[in-house]
Amino acid sequence: MEQLDNIDLCKGTFVAGDQLQMIFGAGLVNAVYDVFSKYTHTENMSLTDIKEAGAKKHNPLQIAIKSLSDVFIEIMPGILAAALLLALTGVLNNLEFVQNNATLYAINRLVTIASAGIFDVLALAVCYSATRRCGGKPIPGIVMGAIMLSANLTNAYDAAQGLATPETLSLFGVSIELVGFQGGIIIALMMGYVTAKLDQFFDKKIPDAVKLLVSPLLTVLLSTLLLFTIVGPVGRTLSSWITPA
Repeated sequence: MEQLDNIDLCKGTFVAGDQLQMIFGAGLVNAVYDVFSKYTHTENMSLTDIKEAGAKKHNPLQIAIKSLSDVFIEIMPGILAAALLLALTGVLNNLEFVQNNATLYAINRLVTIASAGIFDVLALAVCYSATRRCGGKPIPGIVMGAIMLSANLTNAYDAAQGLATPETLSLFGVSIELVGFQGGIIIALMMGYVTAKLDQFFDKKIPDAVKLLVSPLLTVLLSTLLLFTIVGPVGRTLSSWITPA
């Protein structure tokens, strides 16, 4: 690493997990990679192919940790921003002159709304990111996340507190409660995986002539059925084991 640091165009080196990373800067890094890929015979491989080849060298625990980190790294800036805004509004709420000044009060209210935004749709964001990480197209992940938080479902927090009674359906003799999945991070992770695999499956099996319409239709339809019949109940059971009341 000391020898690499002495290269004029190299701005620094560091180890991240099991990777040795070198910093060259925007533009130059592409030229360096073009030469590097020829020596490593990876010039015809996509970034996804290279990541998959590297992942084969990991043990199952490393793969699981890497997958989780990849899912959350994309939405982490939003979570951090919301957390900082939450701390800010917590301070402003305790200041009397903020409460007595219309403009400052309005600013504090907007900060409060901004701080809660990402947490209100966290399940959607996780489902979207997990779908991308598992190799599916991101839009079906967004759609499934939106279904999890649909206004047509009884709010999960209200149902848990007995403030609302969810509608119950009978599907092939199985009772299904139409309850939302607010805060269902484990379920969102599971749905991201399921949605991605269904998306990949239908993309391969459906003819190109009708793929644009039929593939997403079947992906969303089957994912929704699995959400309410299998993934949702299993995910809620896992969540109760991990965070018992």
